[in-house]
Amino acid sequence: MKLLKKITHITQALLIPCCLLTSCNYLDVIPPAQADFDDTMKDEAATLSFLYTCYGYVPRCQVYDFKAYELSADEVIFPKDWDMYGQQMAWGTISPSYYKVWSGSQTSDDFNIWTPSYNWIGYVHHFLSLIDELQPTGVTEEDKAQYKAECYFLEAYYHFRVLQAFGPCPIIPEKVDPNITNEEIPGRSHFDYCVNWIVQKLDDAAAVLPAVRETADLGRATSTIAKCLKARVLLYAASPLWNGSFPTPSWKNTNYETPGYGYELVSSSYDETKWTRALTACQEALSAAQAAGYQLFDIETANEKAERDGIDLPFIPGREEDTEENILFKQRVRMFQYLVTATEGDNNKELIWGQRIDSDGTNSGEATTARLPNRVVKKSNGSWNGGWSGFAPTLYTVQHFYTENGELPEDDPDFFPQSEWYTRFYEGASSPSLTTDLDGEDVKNDIIKLNAKREARFYAWIAYDGCEYAKKINNGNPLWLNFKNTNTNGWRASDSRNISGTGYLSKKFIDPAINYTTSGSTNHAAARRPYIRMAELYLNLAECYAALNQEGEALNNLNIIRKRAGIRDLTSADLSEMSLMDWVRNERFVELFEEGHRYYDLRRWVIAPDMLKAGTRFGLTGLTLNPTFEEFNTPILIDQPFKWDTKQYLLPVWSRSDYDELYSNPQMVQAPGY
Repeated sequence: MKLLKKITHITQALLIPCCLLTSCNYLDVIPPAQADFDDTMKDEAATLSFLYTCYGYVPRCQVYDFKAYELSADEVIFPKDWDMYGQQMAWGTISPSYYKVWSGSQTSDDFNIWTPSYNWIGYVHHFLSLIDELQPTGVTEEDKAQYKAECYFLEAYYHFRVLQAFGPCPIIPEKVDPNITNEEIPGRSHFDYCVNWIVQKLDDAAAVLPAVRETADLGRATSTIAKCLKARVLLYAASPLWNGSFPTPSWKNTNYETPGYGYELVSSSYDETKWTRALTACQEALSAAQAAGYQLFDIETANEKAERDGIDLPFIPGREEDTEENILFKQRVRMFQYLVTATEGDNNKELIWGQRIDSDGTNSGEATTARLPNRVVKKSNGSWNGGWSGFAPTLYTVQHFYTENGELPEDDPDFFPQSEWYTRFYEGASSPSLTTDLDGEDVKNDIIKLNAKREARFYAWIAYDGCEYAKKINNGNPLWLNFKNTNTNGWRASDSRNISGTGYLSKKFIDPAINYTTSGSTNHAAARRPYIRMAELYLNLAECYAALNQEGEALNNLNIIRKRAGIRDLTSADLSEMSLMDWVRNERFVELFEEGHRYYDLRRWVIAPDMLKAGTRFGLTGLTLNPTFEEFNTPILIDQPFKWDTKQYLLPVWSRSDYDELYSNPQMVQAPGY
């Protein structure tokens, strides 16, 4: 955690002059004659400060922010009026000239991925160019080797951020001569060349870095992180999009050749050895993580955390009686809440690489506010304190978390028939009156059958009409949600910008101990968001085994994740219900919900045209004034112009009046369709 604090302070200090270093040309990052930079390596402390600055882009532009492209898949929607980067992608209106500025923001370009990635690659290269030249006092040769290895990791990471979003990209292997001509600027390299270059950097880093870090240095690269990232890179490279199924195979360079590949940018034929290579990397990553002491988060650890926080077991519909089975189920729900909010200091051994993102803060931050219900507590002065109700899961999300039996609701013979999904679970109950205070416990009368008898992850991460949102959030008391009451968290014309549009909210990454008081103060811990965690490693392995038709091994790895979720093991008999790869894909959807994977998964599997096309995103009728129970619980097509076009597989290279890569780099070709 110390690293993240250092990144914040050092980045602010160094980026005062660095504001002058960013420019239209992605190579023109560190201009000559910057004498101030020599002072950043006068001794060990200064050198480390500069090194920490090289990490600065990691928490600034990430997959968790509501501004991120990665949240434009089919997991959640945002209020229509927000008009974020991701919405432009989801609506098919993204263009090379698109640019979004937020009031008071100094990081308007952070979420376009391309600009900050190459800028920070420039900082990394400048560090590497100085570390030997300046001979900082107190820095040993062993220290230098460690710092260089961290830079190799960051080179790989930043290039991969561009590669996964933009496809074949320019590889910048070293600090660029500031006198370089436009004709000498590299264009896109073949996707496979980029992958091999990134993997080599990760191998070089892993050969030197330690397997784990002390608490004071959490967030810095390790050999374990490097091996896990390598596994992800090779998994992507083996996937259909980049393994013979790219939808525009004729896309090529015109003025730039990749060594060994010529003008080609993507492979046009399937290569099974890519899956074999990915499998080996995934096996090595899991072995390295296990050897380093990482393991799946468990109920015992969560119970210890809950006891320290004073958090009781959650309310779960149909499990009111305190039987041994029901208590264990509720503990499992609470475990999943803590899985993504507990830190390494809480003995969370699942976090292989966690980061405190810029929009998260202790007792503050947009990352929490954007998720919270609009009205959380009524303050002493009569006004309301709450959030923006922004992260609204779709009905597809709700329907693809499993039942308590570990099956999709539509396939579970023991679940309610679809004709009853939107009817009242507590039969014979009635809706509460529309109070002017936050609704009480009787709103649970309005829970529908679709939201009952579900698995633990559903209750941990999905907030629905009639649910208990959190135990202490309402001035030390629970908050019960009523999306049908305009006086509380229902739709109202006066604040239509900050209301859930689907009848659901995501509460993933919300601290279970969060507390808003009537005085206006807030109390909650900022999560260290999981960039890499153990569950992904098992799911990566399962996908590789499935692609190589190794059914038993694929099921074994899926069942490790399912067992932790408290649902039954899959067997060969279940493959008559869904294919093995579909089980893999849905397990990724649930376990990695809202962690930034879905955006890239749908694209690399080449199923985005079916999943993200117009007419596929539904919600409940939440944008209506005081609807009846029946009116609210009617599925409706979400009123946003979602659509899919082939060009949306990739982001466009930015081209606008103050930032034109295509003009400044004659070697660069635009992504297909833009």
